Amino acid sequence: MKRMILALAASLLIGSWCSAEEIVVKQISYGAGARQYPDIYGSRVVWQDTRNGKADIYLYDMETGTEKRITQGGADHKKPRIYGSRIYWQDYRNGTSDIYMYDLAEGKEAPVVISAAPKVDLAVSERYLAWTDLSDGKERVCLYDLATKKEKRMETGQAPQGFPALAADYLVWKDERNDSGDIYLYDLVKGKEVRVTSNEEAQWAPSAYGNLVVWEDNRNKDVLPNYDIYLYDINSGQERRLTESDANQRFPRIWGTRVVFVDNSNAELEEIHLLDLITGKETAIAGGSKDRYTPAIYGNYVVFSDIYSIYLADIGRSR
Repeated sequence: MKRMILALAASLLIGSWCSAEEIVVKQISYGAGARQYPDIYGSRVVWQDTRNGKADIYLYDMETGTEKRITQGGADHKKPRIYGSRIYWQDYRNGTSDIYMYDLAEGKEAPVVISAAPKVDLAVSERYLAWTDLSDGKERVCLYDLATKKEKRMETGQAPQGFPALAADYLVWKDERNDSGDIYLYDLVKGKEVRVTSNEEAQWAPSAYGNLVVWEDNRNKDVLPNYDIYLYDINSGQERRLTESDANQRFPRIWGTRVVFVDNSNAELEEIHLLDLITGKETAIAGGSKDRYTPAIYGNYVVFSDIYSIYLADIGRSR
């Protein structure tokens, strides 16, 4: 049995909890092609969809129950992110991956960052974008200020970087300047960089919300990799282990006091798990016979993919 670390301090915001029987999972898109990399903001879900033979961006509106195609044309449009009324994605119409945006309020598409450098692993917030720049054979995390239109590279010599994530006041990423991969943080207000982890094993795929950072961590491996989810409180400077098992827990996303991640403890089936940081309770919210991937969370909803379909889980309402 998985044993969870004690709940966070009472100073954290209290979130609601649903048991496995109360969580409702709804399939919101299916059919021909692959559907991957969903993201969610408010009542809107976006994802990458190949029903037209190439990758396009689609949107589902929970309030109206309707689906909308966002991108057109013959090029690929991949890995969307949504914040407010704006959808951002990696766009390949210019021969490399640029950043484009569609404003739902205005009904208009516009380029945001165009350059010869390939740009992947896009992250978004209200004021900033971040991505991994692949120019010159290097992997560099870049921060882009939407207000000033200025770009900043998190320079660290030759060591690879990646997996950027944004909170309102922080940028976090994976950085291999110390060989195996650590989590680093950049304070957007103070302009200060902080090393979050210092273990010699790999720490990858961070996510941030408020003053909390989570990531997947391989420090407890034996012969084979054994990824767990760890958490760091920026205000207190304290780290804690959130999951503990012989299986892997990977690709965490955090919103408020809830964390979702991929767990393969059920006969190595990739399932989506939800952890409530206040109660310490964990549950699988996506069972069945198919592997599930790339969860995202906003408020009382979690979205994820099984590659062919997009699913929406209501984690807030009792049934």
